[in-house]
Amino acid sequence: SIEEIDDKIDLAVIAIDAKKCIEAMEKCGEKGIRHAVVISGGFSEVGNEELEKELLGIARKYGIRIIGPNCVGVFNAKNGFNTFFQRNMDFPHYGSVAILTQSGTFGIALMEKLANEGIGISKFVSYGNKADVDEIDLMEYLERDEETKIVAMYIEEMGREFFERKFKKRIIILKAGRSKLGQKAASLHTGAMATNYEIFKGVCKQKKVIYADDFEEFFSIIKIASLQGFPKGKRLGIITNGAGPAVLACDFIEEARNVELADMVDLTGSAKASDYIEAMKKMKADIILLVFVFQDAPLAESLEELYQGLKEIDKFCIAVAIGGSFVEEQKKRLLKLKIPVFEEPKVVINSLDKLLIK
Repeated sequence: SIEEIDDKIDLAVIAIDAKKCIEAMEKCGEKGIRHAVVISGGFSEVGNEELEKELLGIARKYGIRIIGPNCVGVFNAKNGFNTFFQRNMDFPHYGSVAILTQSGTFGIALMEKLANEGIGISKFVSYGNKADVDEIDLMEYLERDEETKIVAMYIEEMGREFFERKFKKRIIILKAGRSKLGQKAASLHTGAMATNYEIFKGVCKQKKVIYADDFEEFFSIIKIASLQGFPKGKRLGIITNGAGPAVLACDFIEEARNVELADMVDLTGSAKASDYIEAMKKMKADIILLVFVFQDAPLAESLEELYQGLKEIDKFCIAVAIGGSFVEEQKKRLLKLKIPVFEEPKVVINSLDKLLIK
């Protein structure tokens, strides 16, 4: 039992039946523990508000700060510390993005996708029912964290107080529970209260907070911001050796509110690496969208020249490439140069449109 441990304990991770958490929290307090992650579910998310209040009351009696309940806890990519009980998952390497999420399972899925795409994170916190520590507490901590440059959040509810604060770091939010069905599901999941989505979007725009409408867009915005930062302007130039994806991109640019086409250069299927590099040097745009048909022989035969040239060009670049195993290998090489690669022009333009909200 915890009483038998002689050493000073900094953090208790509680993952037992909800009713037994009350006694466990009491013992933590008597032991002098002042921080706890409560993994256990079975509290307000299933209607047991009184049990959650009792847990919080004991914690406050002893001055214990709680993350949870009903969460998977925390992960620090720099030192490897984590409270996860999942065995079969990949963790991202160390980077500059912090992840805050009310949903533990959503957070796990996001972390695995980030890991598979080679995108690093600084911290991860799943805070579930947020009985004590909430997104305001976490943002205040991350504001002081020099390792974190961007904060990405999955939320099911968020109060006015959050937006009344002035946070310096860039925030990307995916909000669930926008419809009546979604709000009902959210209340059963984390006990979340309903929030009008149109009001939420309006406040995000006022406060320069970036919001995503779905998981794919959320992930894509994180990917671009993590690898390339934030674009300085809205003028986008396209360089391609295949017209189809570039024409699609133009369609989506016309529908976008914050992105405009500066120029499009079709190098045709005979383009070599040197043609791309030369076009990039001449392109006068804030963002360059590189469309690659890697299967075309002239480009495929000059890849080393392409990657060497890209190393020497300091411009905001995003790539689109579609194909099989050969193309997947090229995507990995582009990723090493911190150039995000996508299969679909639509998600690129939509993500940029959100990144450029002012």
